[in-house]
Amino acid sequence: MDSQTDNVDVLASLLRDDIVPMSTLHERYGALLKLVEVLIGVVPNCDTYLEIWPPAFRTYNIVVPNFLNLPFGIFGMGGAPKAIVGLGTYVASRSAECPYCSAHTCSFALRRGMSPEKVARALVGGDEFSAQELATIAVARSLARIPCELSSNEKYALLECFKPADAEWIVLGVVMMGFLNKFMDAIGVELEASAVAETQSTMGADWSPGTAGRFLDHGEQSTAPPAADTLLTKLSVIRYAPAALRLDKQWQQGVPDSWPAVGNFLQDISGHNFPVLSLMHNARGIRAVASALRENLNPQTTHIGLDVKAMAGVVFATVVADAALAEEIRVVGLAHGVDSAQMDAVEHYTQSTDGEPPVNDQTAKTLLLLAKAASPSPAEISSDLLEACRDSNLSAAAIVELIAWLSVMQMLHRLACFYRLSSTALSE
Repeated sequence: MDSQTDNVDVLASLLRDDIVPMSTLHERYGALLKLVEVLIGVVPNCDTYLEIWPPAFRTYNIVVPNFLNLPFGIFGMGGAPKAIVGLGTYVASRSAECPYCSAHTCSFALRRGMSPEKVARALVGGDEFSAQELATIAVARSLARIPCELSSNEKYALLECFKPADAEWIVLGVVMMGFLNKFMDAIGVELEASAVAETQSTMGADWSPGTAGRFLDHGEQSTAPPAADTLLTKLSVIRYAPAALRLDKQWQQGVPDSWPAVGNFLQDISGHNFPVLSLMHNARGIRAVASALRENLNPQTTHIGLDVKAMAGVVFATVVADAALAEEIRVVGLAHGVDSAQMDAVEHYTQSTDGEPPVNDQTAKTLLLLAKAASPSPAEISSDLLEACRDSNLSAAAIVELIAWLSVMQMLHRLACFYRLSSTALSE
């Protein structure tokens, strides 16, 4: 690596010495990584960062397949049309300005059967799109913006175009990207050359890899867009899926998949029942959200403390202007020793343009500085912030844990923005 790429202002530069080698990941999760490679053509670099704090890796590998109905959706077994789900994930990633996820979701959409021509025009629309595709594009675009811009007209256009269960699968794909968009962008995960080569011509000249492309050879030629799923794809999925499903079952053991049981479960482990789950009907989605919260609010695995996480959650909710989510995270904070006055002070700090986080501990102060910078989309990571992280001796695990938590928060934000709009359930 040359000095120019070493000096790029990304959190990944603080994590380089702690990333988990891909060879180690293959030893631990071989079949799972092979399945991902079948689905998007590459084993993502993000895995090596997520495993620095293993609950982050588990969270990622719980929410992705369960929100995308994998592997069953590849065979058309339940769920919305897979090409349209892929389209939604791509539009969400472009709208959130995450170049890493944009490349991967472009590949995913193309491999699931969306045409390169439609993917190329997804951000502008046109007469070539069906009513279903246009409704998906609108919801994905608006849910991914900060603050959320989803309108009741956009929500109900989606509900009019799809059966309730299918509409929910489309929304879950966009919600799931909330986690991925935040983590990849905030960390600054570097793009894989092969992912860029097969998608950059489709994404067009208005797409840039940004800092995610810092290690790319920009003289490398584009390759043809990936083809839609073939029989070989499906046979490969059949080969690797059983082991991946076993891991999923292991990681989610004991987590309910329906309301009110899931609310009671979350109340017990976090101090709050997250009532947005009462508006959902998709059992895989409900369980995956609860599993993600269990992974990220476990007092036995945290490096930064659940009190700091609660305050960071208030920071995120304030930045994205989600007052309801802020109130929910305040409940979590109260359960973990953060009083109302402290959370009021954190909210005031977040709304101000200067000042320091209202905590005495230097590590907690730096973590809240980082939370404020990482919460917007795209994140606003500066060289001064990186220096503050170094000066505070933030561990790699602490950084990954914080960004994973903010990523869960962004997932919850998108979820709530859809389900709470007019408080109308999908079954109506």
